[in-house]
Amino acid sequence: MIFNTDRENFNYSGKYSQDKFEVWYFDALDNDGEYYFTARIFAGNPVVESHRKDQEEDVSLSYCGIRFFLYFRSRLIYDAVYDYRKGFFITEDLGNFSGMKIDRNVFYYDPENNKYILIINYSTSDLDNKFKAEFEFKPLINKLSFQEITAGEDKLIEYWLPLSPVNEVTGKFKFYKDFKRVKSIFTGTGYIEKTWGPISSKENLTASYWGKFTDKEYSFIFFVAEYKEGKEFRKLIIYKNNLLFLEKEDFEFELKRTFFSKKIKSVYIKSSELEIKLNNEINIESGEFGDKYLSVFEMIINGKSIISNVNGFFKNMNNS
Repeated sequence: MIFNTDRENFNYSGKYSQDKFEVWYFDALDNDGEYYFTARIFAGNPVVESHRKDQEEDVSLSYCGIRFFLYFRSRLIYDAVYDYRKGFFITEDLGNFSGMKIDRNVFYYDPENNKYILIINYSTSDLDNKFKAEFEFKPLINKLSFQEITAGEDKLIEYWLPLSPVNEVTGKFKFYKDFKRVKSIFTGTGYIEKTWGPISSKENLTASYWGKFTDKEYSFIFFVAEYKEGKEFRKLIIYKNNLLFLEKEDFEFELKRTFFSKKIKSVYIKSSELEIKLNNEINIESGEFGDKYLSVFEMIINGKSIISNVNGFFKNMNNS
């Protein structure tokens, strides 16, 4: 995996050949700590079994999809899991910027107002399945990394771009429950990232781990990928007051699992000046993109407790 800092890669979306994939990921927590959501828009699926002999075509290449999960406290209140033929994933010229579209679902960047727009729209005559949401992500961070922009692309490598790691998120959503309309306003903080590359890049990946939180002063994200033959990718980034504060690739990384299910219970990250403790509270998703948890973080810098009992997310995927 290669860490990429080039936000212009947003403009490349939807233009990959049939042997490549791209996955856009979004999440947000509201300011009251009650509503939160995760979403994915993808073309090509790098995590499904490919090259199956009993299939006429490689299913990992042939479809795109939407994954949207809306929660209230610890309870899932709406999910949208829709797959389409890959031809449904298109880019549209929206004047001075481009947008991605799958059916009625849209994601685009508005450069004039410096904001990202995510629209989830499922229209049906069945009221209990009808849903519409529109969220605005307003970036709060300008500098993603101390590293320079990654030049070029390796055709055999997967790329990770935390496009907008800290955002003010506002929005609204409405759906029907027991034939009654539920409507709510959302205000909180959120995150956007993109991974992309050739489908074949996943063949050597054995496991990956990702986690993040956003607090009033500090924001944190890490990514660890483990490959065959013992190779690893590690990266963590901390922002303070929306400015790049710390960036490391050399740190200790420990996991604790539950005894019976082998689910990941906690994560411990340590370097010379930093300690991160992550406890997974609720396993909110389990499926093709791995296990996703609502987690509680603690952060210690130079022996001083900086963050305690802050909610965030953790995700792991095991390919072995």
